[in-house]
Amino acid sequence: MNDLLPEVKSELDSLRALISCDVAALAWIHSAHNFFRWRYISGNRNDRYRRISFKPGYGLSGMAVRLGRSVETNPLLGDTYRLRQDSALMLAEQLHSAFVAPIFGADNIPKGVVLVGQRNTYSFVPHDTALVEQTARRLGALKFNLS
Repeated sequence: MNDLLPEVKSELDSLRALISCDVAALAWIHSAHNFFRWRYISGNRNDRYRRISFKPGYGLSGMAVRLGRSVETNPLLGDTYRLRQDSALMLAEQLHSAFVAPIFGADNIPKGVVLVGQRNTYSFVPHDTALVEQTARRLGALKFNLS
């Protein structure tokens, strides 16, 4: 595995505590293929995340990768039901609201995402979203290989 596991887990645990969310997760691109896989998670109820992958442009996390910017979904926002249905992690962890920020590599191409989620209806406030985006920048600065 990777020697940065404690540092990544600490970042996710800290993020989850700071914004009082139910789940914080990190997905990283699989270098040999064009898909992302969930690597680390804090607050999970099961281990199904280990088998979940997604492609850029598909679901909430894939949309953040494709657009290169943060994306939010919750039942209070119109027409977000499909984004939740297309997100296997949200379904597996029974999340109703989520915010995803892309992680950029040195070449300014998305290499991963950080997702925070709530198991109830929640609108993320600007303070929450800023903390998620800061965490994504810190994780992007780490030099590690998750292929």
